[in-house]
Amino acid sequence: MSLEKILDKIIDDANAEADKVLVESREKAEKIKEEAEKKASELADALVEEAERQGQLEASRLITQARLETKINILSRKKELIQEVMEKAFQKKILGGKILKRTIITKKGEREEAFDEDRLREELLSKLENEIVEVLGI
Repeated sequence: MSLEKILDKIIDDANAEADKVLVESREKAEKIKEEAEKKASELADALVEEAERQGQLEASRLITQARLETKINILSRKKELIQEVMEKAFQKKILGGKILKRTIITKKGEREEAFDEDRLREELLSKLENEIVEVLGI
């Protein structure tokens, strides 16, 4: 074989090997690209799922908070109405200007004592609120 043929053979073998390496590199690059796209897609799906879950939690929290605030406002208004009714009842002077008294029985006998109007209001208001809570089952 002549030198020229040997060189041609070496060049052909080198070109064939280069083509083979190039094809393998392209295949590896395509495989890496596909794996990266798959991982990116999985990550994107996981992020979307987490964002949806967080959104649902936040929506649920806001709904719960709004319901609680509504209940608090309703209870507050009911309490105001009860206090208003109590005030009007005491202002009407149903007793005809009489002072409310209570009889206290002790070992030494009985004695009358005037009710403190503010204390009576507080006691009646407390009892009334408790009865309302009991009736409503709150």
